Amino acid sequence: MKMLSGFCLGAGLALVGSIAVCAGTAEAGSLTLTVTNAEPNGTTVYAAICSGGLERSACTVGDRKNAVDSTVKFQFSNVPPGRYAVLSYQDLNNDGSLDRSKLGLPLEPFALSNDAGRRGRPTFEQAAISIGEGPRDVTLQLRRPVAAQ
Repeated sequence: MKMLSGFCLGAGLALVGSIAVCAGTAEAGSLTLTVTNAEPNGTTVYAAICSGGLERSACTVGDRKNAVDSTVKFQFSNVPPGRYAVLSYQDLNNDGSLDRSKLGLPLEPFALSNDAGRRGRPTFEQAAISIGEGPRDVTLQLRRPVAAQ
């Protein structure tokens, strides 16, 4: 697996497929992630799906795209039914990581499912959403952290 931008991004859909084998007979779903409020400056927007936690080791499925518009779409297929956190951030200085303050607060635009993390350190339970046996659409709005404004 390759470490990218503070998230551990696996080998793409092949990794998701291997998780599906372990999940039993339930049909896999899909996730369409729409990330809004990106700065359309060509820098990288990262997205990840996390299972069971928000630490790097739990965020094994992800993708990245250049922000050429204020909206960036990601498609994840073969996602086993379950509870996941979905997160995204824009790497404004293209250094390959989410810049943080000395206190660990994000300094670049970020978003988590259920808008978790707006009032303190986010938890998996606050960010967790259900993905079932079919399509699921999620929209995350990138927000520039107060410390960076």
